[in-house]
Amino acid sequence: MRKIGKKQAVVTAWMLIATLGISPMVSVAGVSTDAENEHMVYTEVNNQKNGKMVQESLDIENASPSDAKVGADESENRENSSLGDDTEHEETREDKKDGIENPEYGFQAESAAKATPSEAIQEVQEATPSNAVMIAQSTNLWGGMEMSDHLDGEGTKASPYQINSSKDLKLLAYNVSNEEVDGYAGCYFILTRDVSLSDSASWLPIGYFTEADDTEPHPFKGNFDGNGYRIYNLKINDTTQSYAGLFGSVHGAVIENLTVDGQVNADSKAAVLAGEANDSEIRNCFSKGQVRGVGVIGGIVGEAYDSVILECTNTAGVLGGTDVSGNQEAFAGGICGSAQSSFISDCTNDTTDSYSALYSEGYVGGIAGNIYETEVYNSYVEGKVGSTSADYIGGLVGRMQSGQVKNGRFAGTIGAFTSATLKTAGLFVGYIESGTVELGDDLAYLYTDSEDKYSLNPFGNKLTPQIRLEHHIGAYYSNQRDYSLYQLGGFTKQTNCYFYEELEEGVLEIGKENVHHYAPSKTGDPVRGYLVNIPAIDHGTLSVLESQNNFAKEIDWANPGALAAGTKVLVYTSPVNDTEAEPPVYYELEPDSLFWTADDFASKELIQSGAGEMAFSMPDKNITLSATYRAMTNGVILDRNELTFDVEQIRSGSRWNSQIGWKVTDPQKLTATIIPDSAANKNIYWNVKDTDGSSTDVILVDENGVVSVNTSAKWIQDLIKAGVTNQELYPSKKITTEGTGYGTVTVTTEAGQKRASAFVTVNFKITDDTVVPVSGVELDQAELAFDVTRTLEGDRRNPSESYSVTPSKRLYETVSPEYADNKEVTWAAGDMDMLRVDQEGMVSVRADARWIADLIRTEEEANRENPYHQREAGGSRSSYVTVTTKDGDKQAVCAVNVSFRTVDNTVVHVEHVSLNQSEVKFMVEKLMTGSRTNPKVEYKVSQPQQLAATVTPGEAQNKKVGWSVADSSMAAISEEGLVTVKRDAKWIQDLEAADAANVAKNRYALSTASGTRDTIVTATTEDGQKTASCKVVVEFKTTDQTTKPSSPSGGGGGGSSSGGGSSSRSSAGSANGPGKEKGDWIQDTVGWWYKNQDGTYPKSCWQQLSYNGITEWYHFDEKGYMQTGWYTDTDGKVYFLHPIGDGTRGRMYTGWNLIDGKWYYFNTISDGTRGALFVNCETPDGYRVDAYGCWIP
Repeated sequence: MRKIGKKQAVVTAWMLIATLGISPMVSVAGVSTDAENEHMVYTEVNNQKNGKMVQESLDIENASPSDAKVGADESENRENSSLGDDTEHEETREDKKDGIENPEYGFQAESAAKATPSEAIQEVQEATPSNAVMIAQSTNLWGGMEMSDHLDGEGTKASPYQINSSKDLKLLAYNVSNEEVDGYAGCYFILTRDVSLSDSASWLPIGYFTEADDTEPHPFKGNFDGNGYRIYNLKINDTTQSYAGLFGSVHGAVIENLTVDGQVNADSKAAVLAGEANDSEIRNCFSKGQVRGVGVIGGIVGEAYDSVILECTNTAGVLGGTDVSGNQEAFAGGICGSAQSSFISDCTNDTTDSYSALYSEGYVGGIAGNIYETEVYNSYVEGKVGSTSADYIGGLVGRMQSGQVKNGRFAGTIGAFTSATLKTAGLFVGYIESGTVELGDDLAYLYTDSEDKYSLNPFGNKLTPQIRLEHHIGAYYSNQRDYSLYQLGGFTKQTNCYFYEELEEGVLEIGKENVHHYAPSKTGDPVRGYLVNIPAIDHGTLSVLESQNNFAKEIDWANPGALAAGTKVLVYTSPVNDTEAEPPVYYELEPDSLFWTADDFASKELIQSGAGEMAFSMPDKNITLSATYRAMTNGVILDRNELTFDVEQIRSGSRWNSQIGWKVTDPQKLTATIIPDSAANKNIYWNVKDTDGSSTDVILVDENGVVSVNTSAKWIQDLIKAGVTNQELYPSKKITTEGTGYGTVTVTTEAGQKRASAFVTVNFKITDDTVVPVSGVELDQAELAFDVTRTLEGDRRNPSESYSVTPSKRLYETVSPEYADNKEVTWAAGDMDMLRVDQEGMVSVRADARWIADLIRTEEEANRENPYHQREAGGSRSSYVTVTTKDGDKQAVCAVNVSFRTVDNTVVHVEHVSLNQSEVKFMVEKLMTGSRTNPKVEYKVSQPQQLAATVTPGEAQNKKVGWSVADSSMAAISEEGLVTVKRDAKWIQDLEAADAANVAKNRYALSTASGTRDTIVTATTEDGQKTASCKVVVEFKTTDQTTKPSSPSGGGGGGSSSGGGSSSRSSAGSANGPGKEKGDWIQDTVGWWYKNQDGTYPKSCWQQLSYNGITEWYHFDEKGYMQTGWYTDTDGKVYFLHPIGDGTRGRMYTGWNLIDGKWYYFNTISDGTRGALFVNCETPDGYRVDAYGCWIP
């Protein structure tokens, strides 16, 4: 359905009248005595019948601007209010009886507002410009809103934005709907206190439209945590508004832990919390108050797509009305109006108090009005659902197209079993649309609180004869422990389990993680439970039982179940020994292995085991119990019986100062095998001994059985000392010492002290690779010189850069003595950032050296204030190259000098252009004087304005600028930047043409043509095509100072007439006036007139007459015909006489009235000028009207 913007509301209503020939009647007087049959908007068109007057009902909306705010106190009494005791026309009275619903129009006779020629309808408030109309005159919804200038917090999960006041909420709503942010996607918000919205007469939702004529809202996409607080005094009072609620539209959002209390009176997609939810999650939220609408409405969410609604409760009234257009399907649900591809679980709707109600036309459900591919689990409904105005009513779901409804309880009442409009009603589902919905798979575990309620079909139009015991559909008893199941029209009481077990079985059959479980209270009725998962235990048993609860059952791996949080839970576990094994295996509970773990892994608790009682307190989480049993140990064996290690000391370098190295066999791991393999206690420890049983330090073993050699052992060190001493005596000889040692490694089990050992052999030798050392080294050059040149080309602010460097130079080394064993050398640069040298002695310098970059950066910083200064960076730096012998680290050094300079060949280009003004304004005034029918017209146009362009930088070489204008039909600009405006622009001509057309309809109307148009003037540089713009605003207005000829008296529609002939005047009703006997209203070919009983008739006068006992003022022309429309009396006072043939044509208007799209105020006081138009003054209720009586917003 196309959404109508607020500013279009009034115009659209009148277009409806003109196009369809009908009159929209807006019922604002009150609520039916049966609140469930209330209809907010309805249309009534009565056709001519039995020659009587055709009546087209038009109830012009009556409400003062101050009355647009509807308070909660007023709403509480609506169920006992009525629309009044107005007498009905004969045409409608025949079709109605007191208190009986009219099947044609869907409302009760007592509740219908009736149009009669009377001012005596006290219940219908007199019309004033309502808040909705005031807002409708501006396309900007958010102007003038008082809000916070920022939100505390960072918007992260750790530091969310804090909502502390209604102004914070308004800022959030404004930023989302005005696209200041992308719906706050990925951001977090938290409510820090209870917040009242009493300062908002009609709340603009979070996730709403930017402009009144937008067709799609901007959704909220963040995470909102109510933190257990509430938002109250929410008010929305706009029956044209969709996406209504605290949140209008949410997409990808999370809303949780929030209570919202308020009054929502809207069109469709309306709820107390969120009008529409898409791909969002709403959990642990509460809605209170009342929501009204004509399309899709709900307590928590109006319409949901691909969303999750968990643990939510609604106590708000959900009151659906009539869609006049007939384009919207009506869906009303306590939690959600309509849900598609969504998940609803553990939700409650309670409308049992006198203020709450749940009804609508179309489809009504205690949880959802309509579901499609949606799962509804663990739902609970209390209170009355639906009324005689609904098409389909379901205790849980109104219409089920597809999806699942399971584990639901209906403890309420169905508002209607039969009526003229009701098609089907069901205890659980009102109407099943799809033939694929099946019992068991899609509908199961559904219960009412009384078997007597099954006088109504469980599923409305289908499936009732097919219900069997295995579908688990029945009723629970008042003690909430016992229940029965329905089959073949009768009930079978179940005695094998309690009702909480039946509900928990339903939860387990559903198999969803986020569905609540059920446990028994101390009296056996079902309460919220948390699942206890016990997996099968190897070599043992494990089960739990709630302490001191006669209704609890034992839970183990084969019998899952749930327990209430805070209850004491007893744990039972024992080993299962394998006595038939060879040898037999006996098991024991492993220490600290009995514990529970939360399914979210956020918490874990060890359960103390021992001789006493094993127990724990049940947490408020689903948990899994674990226990581990282990077998005892009978023996141990090793994977190897022998290990061998080779240890070699390698001596290198100078023979006079040897370098020592080691070559040792890698550590070797021994693997111990416990017998039997199923033994749970496999703890072991290791030690080493000499072969004679004494201690040894030659071999080591760690806790993992890894064996290694200790090169610092005394036996190895003694062999080394002997070899070195021999070489000191004979320095020309190498050392050739060798030897062998032995030991054992033993492993011992902790359980049973079982042992196994391995024999270890260690072979040791010394390898002498020492050499004659180098004594010195020299270089062929003592100094080298290099040049680095930097060249800049192109734009000075962004130049291209190149470097040229002196080619590389070679150094040659000489090592002494000439016969040294190792003459290898290495090369190194003193400053590696400045120099490079390879291992052949080739030296080069780096153009990207840090010292060169520092010189350049220093110059750039010095020129930061003048970036167009020519670059001159330069300098010199010295370093060195070193050659080092690998043998002896002998060194020689060569100095290296580097010179750096900059050659700057760049130029300066244009970078920016600016204008001396960002906006220039012009006025074109059309001045009209003289007679209004033949005015004198002249135009006043603002003088041309000069624009000046400034090019930067000032050093730029080419500063030429060109000018252009975006809309040349509005304005022109010279080469020098002089702006002139065109008086005869087409847009001005269009405004004048439209005004002329309006004046043509009323030759005495003032010319009001006005408007504003803007365009852009752009300056563009020749160098670089840089641009700057100036906004040109042209305002056109008409000043109409013409004088109006004196207004003729009389009005349209059967007023003054030449009376060119009489007619066959047929009687259409009777009335009487003060001081007269009864008379008759007569209509002939000319119009309506009134015939007194004595044959006379009123003319050229005001006459107070009665119709069906209701008195009103009428005016008759000089020929005696009733006048309608605008009428100016002989004293100059202006009146308006009702022009519509609705049974009250010709009556005099009083109070506020909407005429031709404008509001006028007529005197309501009987002071001799009752009904006279207020002009150029303030009305009694504080509003201003202009010289023509029009309300000034």
